[in-house]
Amino acid sequence: MVRIILSFIFACLLNSTHAREKYPVDICYMVADLKYNAQQGVKICEVQQACLSLFNGDSFRNKHEESIHKEFLDTLSRYNHHGWVVANTIADKKLVSTLAQSSLWHSSKDIIELLRNSDFMNRAKQPPKDAYDCSSYQGFLYINWSQLYPIYDFEKRFPGMIVLDKSSFPFWIDKYKMTQLFAQDPLLATIKPRWGNYKKIYTKELAKQIALDLGGETFVIKPRGEFLGNGVIMTKKDTLDAILHYIITKEGSLTQSTDSSYTAWKEDPFDSFIVEEFVASDPIRIPHLENKIYQPTMRVAFLLVYHNQQHQVHFLGGYWKTPYLSLDEADDFMYQNKDICEAPFYLAVDPDTMQIVQNQLRRALPILHSKMLEYCANCREEEQHIPTKNGGLKIMLQEVTGN
Repeated sequence: MVRIILSFIFACLLNSTHAREKYPVDICYMVADLKYNAQQGVKICEVQQACLSLFNGDSFRNKHEESIHKEFLDTLSRYNHHGWVVANTIADKKLVSTLAQSSLWHSSKDIIELLRNSDFMNRAKQPPKDAYDCSSYQGFLYINWSQLYPIYDFEKRFPGMIVLDKSSFPFWIDKYKMTQLFAQDPLLATIKPRWGNYKKIYTKELAKQIALDLGGETFVIKPRGEFLGNGVIMTKKDTLDAILHYIITKEGSLTQSTDSSYTAWKEDPFDSFIVEEFVASDPIRIPHLENKIYQPTMRVAFLLVYHNQQHQVHFLGGYWKTPYLSLDEADDFMYQNKDICEAPFYLAVDPDTMQIVQNQLRRALPILHSKMLEYCANCREEEQHIPTKNGGLKIMLQEVTGN
């Protein structure tokens, strides 16, 4: 009974918070890498734009499940049928192919070709009748925001487009910004491992301080601006000091390593780094890998949708991914726990576990999306008082479009 009452109060508070929001529509295609165990529930390791990801584990999912790419297209079609994709900016070419095969989507090889497309230009300039309703727009534009963001007045020039991932872009370039959002809400904090951001100032006491801050005996060290697992180091407490000495001073035996977990730190531009407690999933046994037992990470793809001033989460699919070494093999902590995102080191998630994970995420992700939108709205207010730093792209836009 108490749980029901608390859930009702939470829902009321959540709806009340969202009711005060007055943002235009926003849709982000995202992926979460997370740990799940029956005792602690969901713990999110990373949340990032899905345009950076290749869903190679999709083919290992249950046969009755639709592909993530098809779910993506079908879900977007609930809100608006039309779309344009800029192919050379999206990592997942299977997704580009799926969109291009739809008669209502159009593919351009690059942004120049897109801006020279008269049909796109005519439609993009038509403002929506209702800025809060996805169906009022001319369609979606799916492009890596790093290509579009420097054209600072794109939204004013082309108000008819719903540009995917717009509110997630500031968090793509700095993991610390995304991690901070989890600390701003009590519910979000419960689904994130304990973490800290530490300055690159080496002392003999730093490892002890981190261990005291985070607790436990195992840790994950992350650079703020890397992706694809580059720079991610998993270590036990007894080797933490040596790892910290290397990533801060760039000295020691690890300078000879060719592993991207270590080499990424040599050119890391940030003045600080993130350390999280290591959280384990319940181990899984993989039949097609000699029935060995692995420490897995779950990858879940989803759409965050803000439409008619309401938040929705649409789950597109998920699967387990594993390290190269099983827990039955040689004792190497990092290589028994850091997944490699390569076939055949994948496995479908059983439906009951996936449902539990989705239920926990369904409560938390709308709050995360709300905070992303709030952050971006504040940034836009600040940018109105800052001269553009990229006049070259504005000139390019003028040359291509004639205005």
